[in-house]
Amino acid sequence: MLASGIALGVLAGLALGGRLGRLAELRIAWWPLLAVAVALRLAAPALGDLAAAGYVLAFAAIVVIAAVDRTLPGMTAIAIGATANLVVVAANGGMPVDAAAIAAAGASMPSDRLHIPLDASTRLAALADFIPVPVIRGVYSPGDVLLAVGGFWLPFTWLRRP
Repeated sequence: MLASGIALGVLAGLALGGRLGRLAELRIAWWPLLAVAVALRLAAPALGDLAAAGYVLAFAAIVVIAAVDRTLPGMTAIAIGATANLVVVAANGGMPVDAAAIAAAGASMPSDRLHIPLDASTRLAALADFIPVPVIRGVYSPGDVLLAVGGFWLPFTWLRRP
């Protein structure tokens, strides 16, 4: 959700008169760590039994970077969203996904080792993937939503700043 939020933030910022060149002025502290975190997050589902550990490490790095850059617009939402996802995955050994939400979204349960069924034993179920988004056939967590909001807000406001 972070990447889609960023893309939509750039498009909305440009549509409302922002200038793409302003992104060149954006400074993210420790950006190489961010690149590693994003790569690890994308690779996590393919890590087999280490998928949850990869996911937790990726989001821990994102939390650190967002905390360091907390004065940038949207970074607080990114830090909170990444923390929520990190905590629920660490507590359950994977991201719990609600079967009813999957059905409502017209999706299917991911077949990787990162996602696990939400059930009565799930810890912190309020942070799990339970928000159906039928238009894209996906199910998201509150952390994902915060990541998308923060990801949108950062380029949107940066492109439009004076």
